[in-house]
Amino acid sequence: MTLRTCSRILAGTLGAYGLTALATVAVSRVLIRLGADPVEAVTGVTLASFALFAGVSMTIFHARSTARAWFWLLALTLPCGLAVLALSAE
Repeated sequence: MTLRTCSRILAGTLGAYGLTALATVAVSRVLIRLGADPVEAVTGVTLASFALFAGVSMTIFHARSTARAWFWLLALTLPCGLAVLALSAE
């Protein structure tokens, strides 16, 4: 197995999981901040996160290059992480 293959597998599994987890937390906090019921917000966003994970993972494996896959993965993870940090300061 080549280094590019291993890198793409890591991005498509662990990277997609990290992005999905951060996005789930960020969107849940935004919905709660907007007045949604916390249980319904977390449940709804968690159910949607399964589709998000599948989409992110398929996109990474379909990317033209491994570097491009990692770039977009990190570019999407950074705003989600910043949103979680901003919304957790209460």
